[in-house]
Amino acid sequence: MKKTFYIVMVFALTVQMAFASQNRKVLVIGIDGCRSDALQQANTPVLDGLIASGLFTYDAWHCGITVSGPSWSTIMTGTWWNKHGVTSNTYTGSNFNSYPYFPTRAKELKPNLQCVQVVEWAPMSDNVYNDGWNKKLKTPDGDGASTAAVAATEIVDPNLDCMFVYFDAVDLTGHSSGFSPTNPSYIQAIENVDSKIGIVLNALYSRTNYATEDWLILITTDHGGTGTGHGGNSLQERQIWWIANGAGVTHQQITAADPGTYNPLIIGIFNQSGVDTALLKQSPVQSDIAVTALHHLIYDTGVKPEEQAAWKLDGKSWLSTFSGTGINDVSGENAVTVFPNPTTGMVSLWFENKNWNTVNVGVYDLLGRNVRTFENLAAANKVNIDLSGLSCGTYVAKIQIGTLTLTRKIDLQY
Repeated sequence: MKKTFYIVMVFALTVQMAFASQNRKVLVIGIDGCRSDALQQANTPVLDGLIASGLFTYDAWHCGITVSGPSWSTIMTGTWWNKHGVTSNTYTGSNFNSYPYFPTRAKELKPNLQCVQVVEWAPMSDNVYNDGWNKKLKTPDGDGASTAAVAATEIVDPNLDCMFVYFDAVDLTGHSSGFSPTNPSYIQAIENVDSKIGIVLNALYSRTNYATEDWLILITTDHGGTGTGHGGNSLQERQIWWIANGAGVTHQQITAADPGTYNPLIIGIFNQSGVDTALLKQSPVQSDIAVTALHHLIYDTGVKPEEQAAWKLDGKSWLSTFSGTGINDVSGENAVTVFPNPTTGMVSLWFENKNWNTVNVGVYDLLGRNVRTFENLAAANKVNIDLSGLSCGTYVAKIQIGTLTLTRKIDLQY
C-alpha cells in the first residue's frame, strides 16, 4: 500500500468583488475511459506541459460505479451515486435537483457566472438537468477535432467564467479494441486527444484578459477499463488520475493509497464497509473535482463548499486546509512583491521576511515549460532575475523559499 505524501499547494488569494466576468475561472477537461498506466506510457506533450508546472496524481481513486453516467455525475456534483442517483448510462433515477452540478452551486452565490459545456456524448447533455450551464453544446461523438474547435471558439469570450470540455474517443477505442497500455490504437487515441487539448489551451492563453485572470485547469478521466469493458471493481478500472494547473498551483505529485469502493455491484449496498474513511479523507478521489472547482469559483465569498451542510458534498476541496489532507492553503499574499510588472526584462522580487537566506526561482511559460532557472540566490531584501531574450507574453515564476512555494505571474513586454 502506498504512503500518502503530504504536499503544499499555493493559491493566490486575489479578491474580486464583481460577480460577472470575475477573476477566478475554471476549465475542466474530461477524457473518458483513459487508464492511468496508459496515460503515463503515451506521448502527451500538452498534458506533460501541465504536469511539469502543476499538481498531479496517477493515484486518484474511483470509489463508485465505474460506468460513465454515474462517474461523470460524481465528478460534476461532488457526490457519490447514492446521492445523485445515477447508476447507469441511462441516467434513470437521477436526483440532480437535490445534488446539482457544481456550476449550479456556484450560481447560488454568484448568479451571473457564465458557464459553457462542450461534450461529445449525448446523454451527458440530454439527460442532465440543474447543471448550471448557460450554454450546452454537443459535438459528434469521438470527433475530438470538432470538440476542440467549438471549445476554442467559446473560450475566448471575455465574459466566460467556467467551461467543461469532454472527449470520448479514448473510451470508444477501448471498447472497440481494448483498454490496455499494450494496445497501440488505445495509446494513439490518448495522443490524439492530447493534441486537441492543446488547441483548447492555446485559445485559453489567447484570451484578451488572460494575464490578469486566475484560471484553474482541472483534467481528469472517469474510469479505466479492462479487456473491452468497464463497470467492475478492478484496479485497472478504479485507479484514475487528474491534473491541476494554474498560476497558483505548486508542482507536486500525489501518490495515495486506495481507500476502497462504494460500488453496489461489489458490496451490495451503500455503506462504509467497502471504504477506509481515514484514507478517503487523505487520498484524491473522484468526488473532489467538483468541490475543488466550486471552491475556486466562489473563493472570494469566504464560503468553503465542504462546510455547507445543506449541500451534502462527499468530496473535498484541494484548495482548503484539512487535518490529514496533505494540501494546505498557504497564500503568502504579501510575502513577495514583483516589480516592475509588466517588465522589459529585469525583475526584482522584494521579500517581506528579511530573515530568509536563499531563494530558488523557476520561470515557466503558459505551456508549463521551464524557460529560466535561478538557484541559490541570496534573498536579503530582494533578488533580481533577468528575463531578457524571452518572447513577449505571460510567464509564471515559482519561488521556493525553504518549505514555502509561491507563484507570481510576470508579464514580459518590449
